[in-house]
Amino acid sequence: MARRRRSRLPKAPFIALAGVLLVLAAMLVVALVPRAEYDSDSLCPKGGDYPRTAVLIDATDSLSASQVKTIREEVNALRNRLALNEWVGIFVLDEDNLTLPAPEVALCNPGDESTANPLYENPIQVQRRFDQEFRRPIEQAVERLTDLPPKPTSPILEMIRAVALNRDFDSTKGRRLIVISDMLQNTANYSHYREGANFQQWQGTRQAKEFLQLSLLGVEVEILYLKRTEVRALQTRGHVAFWEGYFDAVGAVVNSLKPIL
Repeated sequence: MARRRRSRLPKAPFIALAGVLLVLAAMLVVALVPRAEYDSDSLCPKGGDYPRTAVLIDATDSLSASQVKTIREEVNALRNRLALNEWVGIFVLDEDNLTLPAPEVALCNPGDESTANPLYENPIQVQRRFDQEFRRPIEQAVERLTDLPPKPTSPILEMIRAVALNRDFDSTKGRRLIVISDMLQNTANYSHYREGANFQQWQGTRQAKEFLQLSLLGVEVEILYLKRTEVRALQTRGHVAFWEGYFDAVGAVVNSLKPIL
């Protein structure tokens, strides 16, 4: 007795139908998931908590052409290390900016074409926004701050405290402080030029008390250490140890210290 052959339906229509259903399902998910609202000025998500990076540029002493070039390159490289939506604020370190300092620019990373979601974002438009509204303002701020006249004092401790207390630097998602400076504290109350940079001696003084009460718990610190020929005798291993001791005392961690010649 001959066996009946099973009819075989073409698979192509079913595969195409499955593909269409998958696309529709993905579009439905995108439509149902609420999108975050963003502030048009800062590019930051409204009401959200996200990582924070503060960049503190010491404008109290003249910079060499090579230092200016390196600073700009380092800030450019920093942009590539920022997480999506991470806040970055660029602050100038000088005696006129110690009380509730406002950053020269403060923006959240909106992402570029590589982070664009093709289901509801145009990668070209995302990249254009990144270039025009995020990258360029940061570049302009760094250009301004690396071309300022020298100042008679260098309140590094005061400025670190002011930035740390700035409410824009508050986050539970991680904080990073990048200090671009020769790190030579120089004010009427305390000066590395005058008293030296011995942390053990300084921490017991009256001047130190107000700075050591600060909490930078969990803050990751990176120092771009601007080397200056005329103060080479002051920028020693002991000087570096002063800042390592200070940041350790207030709960921060110095992840890197990079000399900038």
